[in-house]
Amino acid sequence: MANVDSTIKTETKNLALVVLVLSILLEGVYLIIGKWNYTVLLGNILGGSAGLLNFFLMGLGIQSALGKTQKDAKTTVSFSHTYRTIFLLAIMVIGVFVPFFDVWATIISVFFTSFGIYIRTALLKKNGQWQPVQNEEADGGEA
Repeated sequence: MANVDSTIKTETKNLALVVLVLSILLEGVYLIIGKWNYTVLLGNILGGSAGLLNFFLMGLGIQSALGKTQKDAKTTVSFSHTYRTIFLLAIMVIGVFVPFFDVWATIISVFFTSFGIYIRTALLKKNGQWQPVQNEEADGGEA
């Protein structure tokens, strides 16, 4: 963890809070509709953890691509994306076929991290703090 960029750590912690809040809301909905049982909790933990791990691994993949040639960086990011997608699909398959996990709680909570990213981006834009990454090729800038 010592080599992990502080931005990755900070953003992962921020998203973990969002995942926690959304998980509590999901559990509450299941309670309200009378469908809550231990499989909902386990599915929620599995899916939410997988989504958060996916984000963290994406950050590590991007971090490892920095400083490489454009071709090597593209290969690194592509490799990371492919295996993270396979990982998330495997988690969802586990959530569907293993009876210890509620199907919908697992699948829905996998997407909590993505929802958290959208929420954070919208809040930063609203507060005027959003700074999109500039594509140097599109800007005509030098690398």
